[in-house]
Amino acid sequence: MIKIHYTLAELDVMARNYYDQLELVFDLSAKLRDWPADSELKPMMNDLHQHIREIISGQPAQLELHMVRLDALGEEAKVAYQLHHTGLSPTEVEKWYKSQLFSVFDYDSTSNGFTLREGGKMAYGHAMALGVNTCPYCNTQFTYTIKSKRSKSRPHFDHYLGKAKHPYFALSFYNLVPSCYSCNSNLKGRKEFSIHTHLHPFIDDIEGLYEFRTNIISVDFLVDNQDFTLVIQPCKDLEERKLERAKKSLEVFAIQDRYRFHKDYAEEILKKAYFYGDSGIEDLFLGYKIKGKSIFRSKNEIRELLIGNVMHPDRFHKRVLSKISRDIAEEFGLNLERQ
Repeated sequence: MIKIHYTLAELDVMARNYYDQLELVFDLSAKLRDWPADSELKPMMNDLHQHIREIISGQPAQLELHMVRLDALGEEAKVAYQLHHTGLSPTEVEKWYKSQLFSVFDYDSTSNGFTLREGGKMAYGHAMALGVNTCPYCNTQFTYTIKSKRSKSRPHFDHYLGKAKHPYFALSFYNLVPSCYSCNSNLKGRKEFSIHTHLHPFIDDIEGLYEFRTNIISVDFLVDNQDFTLVIQPCKDLEERKLERAKKSLEVFAIQDRYRFHKDYAEEILKKAYFYGDSGIEDLFLGYKIKGKSIFRSKNEIRELLIGNVMHPDRFHKRVLSKISRDIAEEFGLNLERQ
């Protein structure tokens, strides 16, 4: 898992702009304010109206605080609805509840929803504004946003807090995590997430918690063609409580199993790191000059050219397999200099 590459301050600005755009298109406040007075959902809709700006643009911790209260109001509304409509099954009541909320927080329930309106214009615009080019959950799949007359593609949006259980967060900025199809649909699906149990790509980073390692000696590998096991393991000297959320996230997205298919990639990086090393980097930096000036902007540029990937966590989102590239390179001595 890699962190989405904005500061919280930058994300908050984006979230506020996103809220203003939603209001213009969906008129959320008016819909909630004008909800029929005789509806069993009126108390909940009043509460949502009162807090609508934070429901849409609030940070993950704020959303989860609202969630406790809103879920309670939702249960009260369902009980009241069933009392007024005897004979309905719990499934029918749940269907009513979701349909009512999705009529306001319309992600994909109608052709005018967030993902379908005007050919998906809003969803594509949102994905393009975020500019997340690789899935933050796995860092193995590209999530480019492309929209032209000839073709279109964009990341899936994972509802970190599932919209089936929490439909009022279906359009919330911090609840829409750009991701690949495998992570969103095949692996996470409807699993319950919380910032207390799993990492959140908008606010958390696995850097400093877990790292990819081969745990072999490079010379033995090169001489004996020794096999190795690629693992993602906890960083040293960390308390278990600090690792718990990261561990659960890694398990959900099957990171260990998926990265076994990238042993060849790790092997290639291992060889490059051993062949060049920091002394080789120094020679390249000093040896290739034009009019007395190195053709490279920095030694870090050479490291990234040799490895064939970005190596700084701030740019992990630009390319797939960037974290494993950095971790394996560092394991074998090709360390990124701080600039």
